[in-house]
Amino acid sequence: MIEKISDHDSFFSSRNAISEFLFLSDEPEPVDLCVVLGAPSPTNIEPAIRLYGSGLTKYILITGFGPEVQKANDTFIPEYAVLRDLALKAKIPENALILETFAMNTLENFTLSSIIIEAKFGWKNICSVAIAGKPMHMRRALMTARKHWPSHLKLIMQPSKNTIDLQIDTWWQTKNGQQRVFGELKAIAEYAMKSHIAGF
Repeated sequence: MIEKISDHDSFFSSRNAISEFLFLSDEPEPVDLCVVLGAPSPTNIEPAIRLYGSGLTKYILITGFGPEVQKANDTFIPEYAVLRDLALKAKIPENALILETFAMNTLENFTLSSIIIEAKFGWKNICSVAIAGKPMHMRRALMTARKHWPSHLKLIMQPSKNTIDLQIDTWWQTKNGQQRVFGELKAIAEYAMKSHIAGF
């Protein structure tokens, strides 16, 4: 006899599937480099600060100008500058920081940082990279990295654990959280249709 799945069970099953797909997180470990994705809120830098402070990485690459277009007399501060200043405030030495200052979206975070990494280190000398960013953004970040970075890399996903960011066990509790998560799923589909991601 086939047991009927209730609407209640189906809801939780769907919610858990979405959560497990999007919200990737790995245990911290030693890496050659930590790449921090730019974002409107500055919490993305926090995993990188913890990695550096624990001796798990020697370099932090911050990528992203942001999606804003700066206008004359505008007080807009690029995302990379906000994240850099927080890293310096946390006692990260300036010579450990590498800046990518032009990216305006996730795709450019990875394509433009790839050029910088190759120029500074040579990809052949990089075996592992931590990616720090928003929790719900980790799947798209991983898939974009897999498309545009060398295939030999070990990628360690390091999402922000700050409670101001949507987290795996709370995103569904607010309308805003639901809208943002469903928007991220849509963005992944759009990236897939444009062949911007791999690993699916």
